[in-house]
Amino acid sequence: MEKWWTSSDDVVDLIRGPKDTVVRLEVLPEDAGVGGPTSVIDIVRNEVKLEEQAAKSSIIEVPVEDSDKVMKIGIIDLPVFYLDFNGRAQNLPDYRSSTRDVRRLIGELQEQGIAGLVVDLRNNGGGSLLEATTLTGLFIDKGPVVQVRNSNGRISLEQDDEAGMAWEGPLAVLVNRYSASASEIFAAAIQDYGRGLIIGEPTFGKGTVQSLLDLDDYAPADSPHMGQLKITMAQFFRVNGGSTQNKGVEPDIRFPSAGDPAKYGERSLHHALPWTTIDPARFQPAGDMSRLVAVASNRYHTRMDADEEFHWLQADIDEYNTKARQTRVSLLESVARAEMAEEKAKIDERKAQKHGDDPLVKSDDVLVEESFDEFAEDPDANQDGDAAEEGPDLLLREAARIVSDVTELESNLDLLNRKFSQLNSQKQAAPKLN
Repeated sequence: MEKWWTSSDDVVDLIRGPKDTVVRLEVLPEDAGVGGPTSVIDIVRNEVKLEEQAAKSSIIEVPVEDSDKVMKIGIIDLPVFYLDFNGRAQNLPDYRSSTRDVRRLIGELQEQGIAGLVVDLRNNGGGSLLEATTLTGLFIDKGPVVQVRNSNGRISLEQDDEAGMAWEGPLAVLVNRYSASASEIFAAAIQDYGRGLIIGEPTFGKGTVQSLLDLDDYAPADSPHMGQLKITMAQFFRVNGGSTQNKGVEPDIRFPSAGDPAKYGERSLHHALPWTTIDPARFQPAGDMSRLVAVASNRYHTRMDADEEFHWLQADIDEYNTKARQTRVSLLESVARAEMAEEKAKIDERKAQKHGDDPLVKSDDVLVEESFDEFAEDPDANQDGDAAEEGPDLLLREAARIVSDVTELESNLDLLNRKFSQLNSQKQAAPKLN
């Protein structure tokens, strides 16, 4: 029986071809629906430039409460931990690395007067261990970053030996369920040092070093392809002694997410290595974040209780979870089309309600929090008459707000202590359930 679906590998094989030849792709836009119009895109085959994977920066301006001022929060979007190994080995002066690029971007953001910084590692599946270590070194003075235990039980340290920091101010790391490996090493170190807040979802839980063994190398020449074995060579441990394996990194402030966390990441695999611990490394934390976390988390939840977009997000999550539990699905086309029409009507209604008269303001790579409409299509949104570009998504916007809260609280310790005392008083006064 011929299969009726196509894997992503099959698609890649079809797109690949001789350099400078043309491949034509017929594309169905995401919001067009199954029966919607398609468009054809002509692509000239050439060497793929991975600039989309390079670190990028922007600024979100968060309004200051009871003021006409704004606070600039810098955003570093890092899709992967990359390093030009050949350029580094040859000691080329301009070799690319995520650490070099992020250091440069931080300098540019500082020149624009940022008060806080968010490092966005959502969907960052990892990359170079060396880069995870050196990037952490941009935010700590010096010290160990990660412990590595090999199959013989020997433990080695990857550490930052360069004194000083590229950014000493308020910091948050935004993660999700697809932040893995090097991302978890970086986030865990920032958390263990008390250097910044971790915001988002529990991470993937990829805390192992693995290698592929090609079985054909050990088989007779006339034998069929025998495949490969994936062998675990070592395991990563945080400087506090806990593993990033299986559990991942638990955020200080957790955003709502769909599905059961136990069904994604390493923890969803039947034979994944369990979480374990070793002795902590010797390191000097930057400070105690517990009060900041408590007060900032309280402010976040207060905002979300009044935020319509978060209510929409929670409604979508509840709907997803309900559908995920269903064990039956209708095969009637009329039912499917009715569901699609209902979903489109919901999206159109939300678009109409979201900042309809206040389009996204974007200028000189600065994203202004006057509107965060991802779907802004107002032709008058900028001076060139082009449609407004997408603004920061809801979770990135809230991460910037949390950093602005931290910035305010760190600059006013009396306010922090007062708010923390109020929270403790409220907890003690709350009725206890039997």
